[in-house]
Amino acid sequence: MSAGHHAFTAREGVVALAVSLALFLGQGIVFAGMGLALFATGQALHLGPAALGAAFTMVIVGASAGATLPVWLITRVGGRLTMTGGALVMAAGLALAGLASGLALLLPAMALVGAGFSLLANTPAYAMIAGWSGPRTNRVLGLYLMIGALGNAAGPALGQALITDGLGYWRGTCGLALGLAVLLLTVLRDPPAPALPDAPRAAGWWRPLLGPRFAVLASAMVLSQAVIMTALSVAPAHLSPALGWNAGAVARVLALQGLLGALGTGLAGFALRHVRAVRLLALSLLATALGMGALAQGGALMVNWGFVPLFGVGSALVAMAVTVLLMEWFGHETGTAGLALCWTLAGLAALGPGLAGVLAQWTGSYAGAIWLLGASCVPVAVAAGVLHRAKPIETPSSRA
Repeated sequence: MSAGHHAFTAREGVVALAVSLALFLGQGIVFAGMGLALFATGQALHLGPAALGAAFTMVIVGASAGATLPVWLITRVGGRLTMTGGALVMAAGLALAGLASGLALLLPAMALVGAGFSLLANTPAYAMIAGWSGPRTNRVLGLYLMIGALGNAAGPALGQALITDGLGYWRGTCGLALGLAVLLLTVLRDPPAPALPDAPRAAGWWRPLLGPRFAVLASAMVLSQAVIMTALSVAPAHLSPALGWNAGAVARVLALQGLLGALGTGLAGFALRHVRAVRLLALSLLATALGMGALAQGGALMVNWGFVPLFGVGSALVAMAVTVLLMEWFGHETGTAGLALCWTLAGLAALGPGLAGVLAQWTGSYAGAIWLLGASCVPVAVAAGVLHRAKPIETPSSRA
């Protein structure tokens, strides 16, 4: 293959920027800003904590249900139409949410928003990046994830601005999603040649995933996603005026922790040169637990100097550490399958916001649920620490 075949092209750059913008908007609209929007909607519709928890849970359920669709769609209509369709599905869900007068419309609307995100981000974007960037895929993918993580910082500020300026979150973000669909349809092009099909898997490739090490990694992934989704969904309601907070201050806190998470993601590669991934995983989980404790306390000092840095950086690094460890311990073939399984299991994170809402309805406060989720990270961190000296597992492919 000639060197020129992998020369950087303007089309590659345009595709990389377009899919990164899609993740940026998707992260900001669907996850980072959604808690603020649902809190405002709940006040307008007189919905209780359990109902709001159910609404946010439906976002995650929709995203999990739609997670496997891109693989099927890309082979039939291509990544360009898959991602464009995802933006349109997201826009439809946001428009439906704007029409909702109760849970009957709000719940399916949230499911559509989540499903649209799955069609828009990650799997189809990776296919587009890999198809256009070739040997530069890892570097471009790092840029993609970095830009997407910045959506967690921009989402709360954007959401609060749309809520307070009279336009409304649902109408404003629906317009953004429609604009994104037009952009993707206009500038994206499917790669000139599809990726080669995967080689047949070696017999018994899945057996290492039945062991305790994968159980720890999967638990870490599920818990981190549950903690992130719960924190983003309940913080606007938990940090109430009674604790000295207003909506603008809450939006700034969520934006700042998202920004620190993006910076942490960008610095993870440097950190992994000096700290083993398993130790980074344990430290990240402990930082996440401490950050959740600070959020549960709710005071300005604890939230600004505890939750923001500890949760922002810690929660962002868990997925990175898990991904590295899957490849390090299980090899590329089994590790890739394990990563897909981890993200599938991460759909269980949908239980977090729902359970938090039920507990808040029962106890009158979100603090108990926040403490409980934070504390649940500690035993997983300890288990990761016990595995500190674990060696790579010999898989069928590695013996071949």
